Amino acid sequence: MTALVLRIKFPSSYPLIYKTLRVDGSLSVSEAVQFIADSVNVQNLLLGSEGLYVPEENLWLDDNQQLSHYGMIQDVEHVEFKTRSVDIIPTPRKAKGGCCIML
Repeated sequence: MTALVLRIKFPSSYPLIYKTLRVDGSLSVSEAVQFIADSVNVQNLLLGSEGLYVPEENLWLDDNQQLSHYGMIQDVEHVEFKTRSVDIIPTPRKAKGGCCIML
């Protein structure tokens, strides 16, 4: 077992902002997400699409890959624990007009 020490940043809707945890490097990213949620007691806030994101590398960690595969995660300032859909940018709607009447 290789333990990784990670500084984890949580979304603003969570009861904490940062937490430093020792996580087993042999866990897959999806297992690590569950471990982190259990460790900080936020299982009830999970939506099912949470993942780990490294903002310094602009990289989402692959859910099926072991944490130890990402050696750089111990060297970054923090790893974000967040919902993947947050980064989806909606396509703008085309204005169709007729929504308002100006008098």
